[in-house]
Amino acid sequence: MGIDPKTMYNNMNKKKKNKGSILPFLVVVIIVFLAYKANPEYWQQGRLFQDLKNAGKKEVKTEEIANIPKEPEKPKVDPDAMLEGSIKGAKTIPINVTKEVNQNDPTYWVYRSKFKTVYLVAQKTNASQKLFNDFNVAIKNEGLKDEFVVSALLYEAKNKKSLCEATIPQNFLCKQCDRKVCIVNPRKREFLVVAATKQAVLGRVKQIARDGWGDE
Repeated sequence: MGIDPKTMYNNMNKKKKNKGSILPFLVVVIIVFLAYKANPEYWQQGRLFQDLKNAGKKEVKTEEIANIPKEPEKPKVDPDAMLEGSIKGAKTIPINVTKEVNQNDPTYWVYRSKFKTVYLVAQKTNASQKLFNDFNVAIKNEGLKDEFVVSALLYEAKNKKSLCEATIPQNFLCKQCDRKVCIVNPRKREFLVVAATKQAVLGRVKQIARDGWGDE
């Protein structure tokens, strides 16, 4: 049985195609090999770059976190401290005092009022009662009743201790304002002490109304 000429022709074309498809691949391999031999450092750097790229994806180790500088902690405020206030002569009311204020406290409105309070602490006499009345009249006459109110603890000698020690907020005002006047600013949590005279109190009240108190 003879070989079909057509079949033989097709087989020869297939061999030629296979040789043609292998040849470009061999050329590429030879070029890459020659390029590597000519400059091997280039290819090594390429691998190094890939290693660095992969290193950026790795998890941060504990010892690496420890080396990150920490922000300095803010100093803790002493809850019993009286710090400098926002205006000259003013002091802050300690945190441990204000946290004890409640609606049953006799000084509740001194610490929680929206007004600044002129607070007189003195033994109950005709002179101290007159001084209390004078403060009220002066603030009203100066048109400052929308910003200031007047309050007082007028005690008798025999019950001073029990009145002052009734609560922590009351005791604080007794110690700071006894025989003086405290001007208390609840919104700033600050107070300042003034001599217990009409002139001293009215002068400071007018100054505060004119210049403001801190950021108000």
